[in-house]
Amino acid sequence: MRLILVRHGETLYNAQKRLTGQSDVPLSPLGRRQIAALGKALAAEPLDVIGASDLMRTRVTAEAIARHHGLPVSTDPNLRELALGEWEGQTSAEVLRRDAERVAQWQADPTTCAPPGGETVAQLRDRIACALSAWQTRYPGASVLWATHGGLMGVLLCHILGIELHRRGQFRHDNASISEIQLNGERATIVRLNETAHLRAMAMETGAVAEGSQSVCKEASFRDDLGPA
Repeated sequence: MRLILVRHGETLYNAQKRLTGQSDVPLSPLGRRQIAALGKALAAEPLDVIGASDLMRTRVTAEAIARHHGLPVSTDPNLRELALGEWEGQTSAEVLRRDAERVAQWQADPTTCAPPGGETVAQLRDRIACALSAWQTRYPGASVLWATHGGLMGVLLCHILGIELHRRGQFRHDNASISEIQLNGERATIVRLNETAHLRAMAMETGAVAEGSQSVCKEASFRDDLGPA
């Protein structure tokens, strides 16, 4: 299976540097311009199936691509971002002030410690593995596109490459970026990672800052602010 991964466009929470998790927040005006550019960039890409997490920001991103291909969008809750529970909607600084002890536990081992009301990174890995197996069984040999989330994409890469989950933050996934993986049975090959040329072209055409700028658009900003987690 050929798997193209796209991250959704910038959201209002991304722009405000708030932790998003599974909160169903809309795209920002910049995010809508980003997904329009993303749809055009992928218009000539051969695709058989388009999937997305069932959250609004990924659905509308997938739809911006699907309209160029005449394909429906299939939603899968297993493609959702890591649930951050009570931390969602807050900035990193707010979480640190209110829940410093749990943050320290999270930093020490996010595979077994979850935010209050959230899930562990190991739980996210398990549902990604479930989703990947189901899609590979259903669409063997197909060109599949998933519109999903930055945190999920980092964990997915660790899973398919067989590396430790704490290294997930070493993979950068900007808003409306394109990555691609070729899956042949147990073997995975990274074909492209965090491609954003279409966003730079958009910025030159419109005068917008294509990445929002990059530092504020990453759902991984909580980990970035607090160190490796």
